Amino acid sequence: MRRPYITMLILVSLLLGGVQEYLYQRSAWLAGKNRGLIEFRSAQSISISNYFAWKYMPTIVLVTYGVLWQIVDYEVKRLEPYYQLSKPDGALAAHSLNLDYLTYWSYLAPVKALRYRQWAVVSSSVATLLAGGLVPTLQSASVTLYPDSKNRRVNELKFVRINPIWSRLLTTSLVLVAVLGLILMLQLRRRSGLLSDPKGIAGIAAMAQKSHILMDFSGLDTAKPDVIHQKLRYQRYILYKSCFWQGEYVGHDTDEPGIVPNANHHNPHPPMLRLKAGIPFIAFMIIVMILIPVFTFTSANIVTEKLPFLFTAMAVLIKLSWGTLECDVRMIEPFYILSKRNAPPKTLTLDYTGTVPGYIIFHSLINKHFLISLVGIGAIATEVLTVCVSSFAVKGSDFFPAHNNNNNNTTTPAAADHSLTHSLFARLPQALSTSPNMNTTAPDPRQQLGGDQTVRSFWISFSLAQLILLFLILAATLVYLRRRHAFLPRQPNTIASILAFIHQSTMLWQFIDTERMDSRTMTQHLTALGQTYGLGVFRGRDGEDHCGVDREPLISDYRHGHKYDFARQNRVENWEVL
Repeated sequence: MRRPYITMLILVSLLLGGVQEYLYQRSAWLAGKNRGLIEFRSAQSISISNYFAWKYMPTIVLVTYGVLWQIVDYEVKRLEPYYQLSKPDGALAAHSLNLDYLTYWSYLAPVKALRYRQWAVVSSSVATLLAGGLVPTLQSASVTLYPDSKNRRVNELKFVRINPIWSRLLTTSLVLVAVLGLILMLQLRRRSGLLSDPKGIAGIAAMAQKSHILMDFSGLDTAKPDVIHQKLRYQRYILYKSCFWQGEYVGHDTDEPGIVPNANHHNPHPPMLRLKAGIPFIAFMIIVMILIPVFTFTSANIVTEKLPFLFTAMAVLIKLSWGTLECDVRMIEPFYILSKRNAPPKTLTLDYTGTVPGYIIFHSLINKHFLISLVGIGAIATEVLTVCVSSFAVKGSDFFPAHNNNNNNTTTPAAADHSLTHSLFARLPQALSTSPNMNTTAPDPRQQLGGDQTVRSFWISFSLAQLILLFLILAATLVYLRRRHAFLPRQPNTIASILAFIHQSTMLWQFIDTERMDSRTMTQHLTALGQTYGLGVFRGRDGEDHCGVDREPLISDYRHGHKYDFARQNRVENWEVL
């Protein structure tokens, strides 16, 4: 989120927009001379560098560009509550302590941010949706092959050109992303009350140990998000020098009422980790896995000829949905470890939500958190899937080895349509083993009928896309098998939710004067104390039983659905509590 990084993204956006406009102008000039950016009779005759630059490099560049924006978006959403609290008069709980963007559906995040008038999140979320979703789709649609499949003949020249409509939409989108980046950079000049980067439960505990706001969370150990909101809705809170403080009590006459967050009384998990979302998501990936061969190898391929960006749009939808699932799994992982009891001190500083995509795979492997690594690999796989499906706007039956070796060079694409059920599996090994160095003086018809694909490139892309979809389906199934059960009273997706878990924890004494510590120093500090931690029922600082996170030993585990009565009869108050 630093200025040089965002400046780099703005410049890259403008550079990509300029390159796209240059390609369009160059293509239009060549089209006037009946030429194209790339000219060929057979895709086999194109050099490897030109073929890669045409078919794969643009998608790879734009997918990487989208990931770079995703990193910014994660950080902006994670830190926005702290910026709101850092205002001179603080912020209402609904706009700060109860604020959650990370587990919110990414498509709706800009709408929510508009309601709260939080322009940094509006800018970053819209820019990320454009850069990671719309831009790759428009790029896939902007590069076209002339003549079209109906008028294409085997021995005629084919031209790669830029579609003017899709190209101008793509350039406009990139310029818009640059403008949003500029707005974001201006927004991030706001004052921040943070002295260090708040990571994990420990980061929030360190900011709460000096103030009295923990008293506001009395009785909210297992409360649902809407109950917490109702109790805090008329109170402002302030962040000053990495410490939470109570602000003005605004009462019922406020001109800025809190917005009641969505709450689910039956399932404390984020929406994407519930089966209501998981089953449709897995079903959608199965449908896409089926549609790829159907739209590629049957007469239904007319759909992809008319909409060449269809599979790219589907892949982008899978990528964004997987990103939401990955973020949810990242968020609950520390609490899942704590629910298993006797967790090491580094669990309190563990925060995967702010970890850079890609690096999280290795970071979680070092920590032996294999499910996090799995969903991280899945996130990378969705990016590769976006690249692979850009090759499917062709007639796949053209790439099967022919029954008859006497096929001549005047065969039309319609004559090469074979039975899908027989050809797809019976001929795939032979197609993949076809030599890439075929005689170009007597070209094989199946190398030319696809127009912009070679036999080998098509089958590699097709096989890789199907394998990735199969992997994503199996990985998502494993996630729901391992994480769909409730082990928390509510989502730990807001500052208020975590404060309610620790408001009476005896471990808070360990965080005195730690608000300036970074994550590494905090981990070393907690490790030196030599204690373990857990999630469950514990004896609090007030002498009563509470449910939340505390140092071991705890009284018992937390069991979801069990009604806890934390009142302790005939207890004796500590003077420090009174």
